[in-house]
Amino acid sequence: MHLLYSLVFTLGFIAALPYFLFQALLHRKYFASFWQRFGILPEAFSSRPKGGIWIHAVSVGEVMAMLPLIQAVQARWPGRQLFVSTVTLTGQTLARKKLASDMGVFYFPLDWRFAVRKSLATIQPSLVLIAETEIWPNFLQECGERSIPVLLVNGRISDRSVSRYRTIKPFMRRVLKNISFCCMQTELDRDRLLSLGVEPGRAEVAGNLKYEIGAPGAIEDKIQTYRQLLGLSPKRFVVVAGSTMKDEESLVLEAFETLRNACSGAVLVLAPRHPERFREVEKLLADRSIAYVKRSDMNMGSNGSGEARQVVLLDSMGELPTLYALASVVFIGGSLVPTGGHNILEPALFRKPILFGPSMSNFREMSKDFLQQQAAVQVRDSAELGRELVRMSRNAESRQEVGERGHAVLMANRGAAQRIVSRIESVEVRSVKFDVQKSKA
Repeated sequence: MHLLYSLVFTLGFIAALPYFLFQALLHRKYFASFWQRFGILPEAFSSRPKGGIWIHAVSVGEVMAMLPLIQAVQARWPGRQLFVSTVTLTGQTLARKKLASDMGVFYFPLDWRFAVRKSLATIQPSLVLIAETEIWPNFLQECGERSIPVLLVNGRISDRSVSRYRTIKPFMRRVLKNISFCCMQTELDRDRLLSLGVEPGRAEVAGNLKYEIGAPGAIEDKIQTYRQLLGLSPKRFVVVAGSTMKDEESLVLEAFETLRNACSGAVLVLAPRHPERFREVEKLLADRSIAYVKRSDMNMGSNGSGEARQVVLLDSMGELPTLYALASVVFIGGSLVPTGGHNILEPALFRKPILFGPSMSNFREMSKDFLQQQAAVQVRDSAELGRELVRMSRNAESRQEVGERGHAVLMANRGAAQRIVSRIESVEVRSVKFDVQKSKA
């Protein structure tokens, strides 16, 4: 089955190659990561201490979620070498920005055995932590053959993934045997994993690492800086639409037009999820004759005058959390179109009222919890979003109550990082015992 999988993976790679080449030429993506994806890592990695921990986080969301765990691991095992891999360019950029320079950051190898072997031979980890749902059969088999414990942490299995995995359940059962233990986000995720053949004793609910989120440093100073930069007085009603997806910006703009008719001074901060779509969204704003300004055209230290502008296009990376902090209300992107939504915890950290659409399957349990606690508001479409924005613009007390309840939900669900660290300790102890028994044999 692994041979068949490798063949299918290769055929899929060949079929997708024209797309990758187009993206590489148009957006300068993939060139820098080419050799690393084939297992050829920086020479400096070879001189790093062996027996470290390899942490894999596919993209921005996973990197952000893993940061508290990385800090907890460093506190428990100071001085132990850590390596962090990502798949996407944005994830790589964020990891390099957030992590210390002595931490090895690189691109995860393509799931061919020769590429995986090269990466493992260079890093020689004693433990691998994989975030969420990154299940790569050849990588896991190579780890298994080397007796390297693998933990799935912050694990979750989406509706689409579980349906796909169940069609190849016998193969998935064999693949998942190479995972030593699974720390899942919710009972639903654990149940789905068990339905794929994982033994109950190798999976537990540890909670969601995303709840461990912390505020950026010097946040109050940053809020004042951005207010000045964007020309936003504390009295202005500011809507931040974060991580919007393709075909969603037009729906948000329709809702914002309803708001502007009732609150002419309202401002929208529009933050597309993917950098390659910045120009597309800019064109949408221009075609609609909307007064907008790009973040990239504004300089820190300038005295922004934003009274006339309606929209700020956030064409930058890493600044969204600070802008959540100065919002009057936050809309979670990816939820008015069927893409599953995005993380709602960053605005909750700042006690901001949260709105999202009907598509929140990627955060089903989290969004359900917030709705049950009246800590967020779900809307069905752009028209309802517009009406809810108008209502919130007129009721500061209601905004504050929703925001406070959201913050309470966030604080009540912390603790996943320490639970995972405890599980790492138990798995590593068992691994040492296994290696001793193996050497005696």
